[in-house]
Amino acid sequence: MQNAHVRRRALPLILIGLALPGSAHAATLTLNAPGTVTYGHTASFSGAVEPAQAGVQVQISTAGPSPRLVTTATTDAAGAYTAAVVFKSPGTFVATAQVGPTTLTSGPASVALRARLTTRVRGSHMVGGRLLLTGRIQPRAAGHLMLRVEGRSRRVRIGAVGRFHITLPTTLPRRVRWTLKLTPAAGYATVRRTRLYRVSGPSLAWGSRGPAVFALERRLHQLHYALLGPNGVYGYDTYSAVMAFQKVNGLTRTGRVTPYLWSRLVRAGVPHAYIPHGTHIEVSKARQILFEVRNGKVVNVSHVSTGATGNTPVGRFHVYRLGPGTNAKGMYYSLYFLRGFAIHGYASVPPYQASHGCVRTPLWFAYAFYRRWAHIGTEIDVFA
Repeated sequence: MQNAHVRRRALPLILIGLALPGSAHAATLTLNAPGTVTYGHTASFSGAVEPAQAGVQVQISTAGPSPRLVTTATTDAAGAYTAAVVFKSPGTFVATAQVGPTTLTSGPASVALRARLTTRVRGSHMVGGRLLLTGRIQPRAAGHLMLRVEGRSRRVRIGAVGRFHITLPTTLPRRVRWTLKLTPAAGYATVRRTRLYRVSGPSLAWGSRGPAVFALERRLHQLHYALLGPNGVYGYDTYSAVMAFQKVNGLTRTGRVTPYLWSRLVRAGVPHAYIPHGTHIEVSKARQILFEVRNGKVVNVSHVSTGATGNTPVGRFHVYRLGPGTNAKGMYYSLYFLRGFAIHGYASVPPYQASHGCVRTPLWFAYAFYRRWAHIGTEIDVFA
């Protein structure tokens, strides 16, 4: 009886001894996520069961009320596991594993997605040409794209499968920098792409037509050189404006556009008046140009031809007589400022001094110029 009593008391002690390891070393499951992954790339989850136990099946699922199984892995002898996944969406994930009767769950781990951005520039790199930036953002839901070029930003319209195309400016020959930036949606990372493209300027002359001529005329108009208006046709007005630009900048007077002239057009600014105040007309015999000046600023520049012998008078004058229409000498819409000297339109306006003493302007320019300045007393300043 005494031995039986001893055996009954020893049994609980043995049971307690078997339970101690489990209570002192509770099993845990960890999950490490790759952080940020590019769309469509493969990256790995990793983690471990502790204490180490081989052959444990680990399931990795999306976190939330409706979890979705992403992948599975099996622990090795050290209790560690890895699982490679092709990522196409961001998310928060958890790992679960069954160790005996216990279900282990890891803490959440988040993965941000970097969208895949592909781009290509195609089309004409010539001034005035149609140049497109095309590409694709994957996935479409990654956010919205902004394009910044020439100091201005605009939103890029993205199609249903993430494709886009947008026109790039080709206004002048130069190197142009563009930047695409993805403003990310939740769970996505910012993506930025910056590149340069070069625009070339073709040689142009009287008779040329097309977008390059239009771009040339637009630039000349920005610099206040007189034109009938940008129309894409290299006519007499475009020739006259190019001639005036060459005269103002001390270039060879050809009336033609070369790659070098394009480079000068890019760097040029609006000419400065000789007299930086008041409203008046200025004529330079040395440069064979005419400035229309309002409030001290040059608003229009025309190429002219003065007296062949240098006899065009120099000084400050005022219009004292008006001569509308065409007279017997072929003078068209004349502003007389001293005796028979006048500013007037004429059929021939070469790039050098060729008149009898008057200031010749192109016929296409003369009528509108006359209407702007046909007032008795208009100031005319002629410089040597």
